[in-house]
Amino acid sequence: MKRLLTTLLLTSTILSANAYIEYKHEHSHKDWEFDKNVQHIRLGYQFDNKCYVEAGKMTDGYSWEAGYKLKLSDNLKLKGKIETKDAGVAKSKLQT
Repeated sequence: MKRLLTTLLLTSTILSANAYIEYKHEHSHKDWEFDKNVQHIRLGYQFDNKCYVEAGKMTDGYSWEAGYKLKLSDNLKLKGKIETKDAGVAKSKLQT
């Protein structure tokens, strides 16, 4: 199923002007001590309504993210996302 979703996302992003590739590097710490580095490479697509989806490979697994960005005025923006990282055990977070 993951491969099918990745293939569909890859095909749609290659054929679209709203497609992009994102690289992200995470350098994490626990109790102020270095824990690990995680590299992400994701294919993404941003819809006309400013919602987006991304999916791809990360160190030791896969990850995906979906979210939105709304500009309500010059001084007020609303953003939210859900992100899942799977390196053997899936971990998700919802952020607004």
